[in-house]
Amino acid sequence: MVVRSSVSRPIGAELIAHTPQAAARFADLRRALLPQAVRLAARMSKGTCTAGAAVVLLAACAAAANATSLYFQGFETNTSGWYEDTGGNRTGSITQTPSGGGPLGVTAFDGSYYATVTNNTNAYLPGYGTGGFSFFEGNGSTPPAYPGSSYAQSISVYINVDTPAPADAGDAGFAIDMSPGTTNTSDPCYPAACADEQLFRLFYTGSNVNVVIPESGTNTTAYTITTSGWYTFAIDYIAGATATADVTNDMDIYNASGDLLSSTFEDQGTNGGLLETGDLAGPGYVWLPQWQDGFSNNELAIDDVQAYTIPGPASIAIFGPALFGLGFVGRRRRHPSLNCA
Repeated sequence: MVVRSSVSRPIGAELIAHTPQAAARFADLRRALLPQAVRLAARMSKGTCTAGAAVVLLAACAAAANATSLYFQGFETNTSGWYEDTGGNRTGSITQTPSGGGPLGVTAFDGSYYATVTNNTNAYLPGYGTGGFSFFEGNGSTPPAYPGSSYAQSISVYINVDTPAPADAGDAGFAIDMSPGTTNTSDPCYPAACADEQLFRLFYTGSNVNVVIPESGTNTTAYTITTSGWYTFAIDYIAGATATADVTNDMDIYNASGDLLSSTFEDQGTNGGLLETGDLAGPGYVWLPQWQDGFSNNELAIDDVQAYTIPGPASIAIFGPALFGLGFVGRRRRHPSLNCA
């Protein structure tokens, strides 16, 4: 199974400035950060559900209020910041598409527009193309500054479970590939971190979609999608307590209602690499590689490409030692509109 390509990374592309998101969207983003804050509190408490969970929620809400948007592109104004890979047949493109319109005819994840991306066939490997990439406002040549806390990167993709299986039904139709930024100039993907590269690989059967997370030659089916709709794929980059501690990841899948469907903990990259906290920079990239030529008529719908800080355990611990004895409120969490009010 192909996981890596000999094709060079799309490093060095010129980034066009994006239009800042509206204040209302940033409010939604802050609400989105509550689940991550709750999860980090749970890691510290390692307890079970108790009545005291309400205090954890209160602390998490306060921490989420201090969260920061690092990048947001919802395609409401333009498609800037999303780029086509070089090479291949140069068939890749991105088009701002009105909700309900375009060749796919889907309703936007939110707002009035989404983006339709087309496959740049043969850009990844013979028979496999790519759907383009974003540097989350980075420039592709130097790493963005570390934002001062753990952070997440995410993208929403419309999944049609009735899409016929690709030509090679034993392989993924396409993949969602993400890496954070790194200050380690020895990393072969610098300024992105190959050491912490992670993928969601989507296997279509014609009636459902198996989302597989590969690691060091093994594959884990994280979730099976059985209903067509928008799904958000997010990766949390969680800094360690010291500069030499390894960065860890939570790989999350949400449905259009914001419910958490699956969360997979990873303590190393897809290829077994390790990224030290001291080498973690700001956001790296999201990429749509390993797209089988012809799959889904070479068209996919994407929306809400974003990066944002995650309030860390220290932000929650400020509410007192009692938090450490409290339980977790459960794995079911919501994104992006859980209301703290």
